[in-house]
Amino acid sequence: MHPRVILFDFDGVLADTENVHVAAWERTFDAMGFDVAPEVCARAMEEDDRIFLATLFAHRGLVGGDVDGWVRRKQALTARMLADAPQLYPGVVEVVRSLAARDGLRLGVVTTTWRENVAVVLGVAGLVDDFAVVVAKEDVAAVKPDPESYRLALTRLGVGPEVAVALEDSPTGLAAARAAGLRALAVGHRRPPGDWAGDSTYLPDLSDLENVLGAE
Repeated sequence: MHPRVILFDFDGVLADTENVHVAAWERTFDAMGFDVAPEVCARAMEEDDRIFLATLFAHRGLVGGDVDGWVRRKQALTARMLADAPQLYPGVVEVVRSLAARDGLRLGVVTTTWRENVAVVLGVAGLVDDFAVVVAKEDVAAVKPDPESYRLALTRLGVGPEVAVALEDSPTGLAAARAAGLRALAVGHRRPPGDWAGDSTYLPDLSDLENVLGAE
């Protein structure tokens, strides 16, 4: 049965934002007086900002650090950079518009990033109206790999997991989708196939997505 709902992760599936997040964290850590390697900052792509920063503070023996305040500062930097240079992967606009035009098919975004980031990038690209639902960090108590965000998206759309497909670029995202009962596809872009994808069908990008879905 062809899916009736396609749920996209945002960072790493629709939007090429890793460098933006790394740069925002680097500037935030500069303001703190911390020297943190870019590869450490990149970990935040697969981890909630608050958990990431709290873990780093704990590793450095810092007690009582203003996690929420510094995360807000980092997020403000991220939003400004995305507004200046929104980064969608090549072909995303065309794929989204083609899928959104199909009768009986609805699209959504399920992400661990802030709603503001999604709104900025999709707004500049003119894709806001193509998504029936957006579930972001603010909407849930527990982010991926917890399945809450996917379950909330299905509830808002009024459908069960058996008619939905999730597109994810990380083990935590794939785990969240599977735990919610969805079939999950692994989207690599610049990430090659590997253990991270588990038993999910691997797509090097979104260019063949319609053919993959049509063959199911």
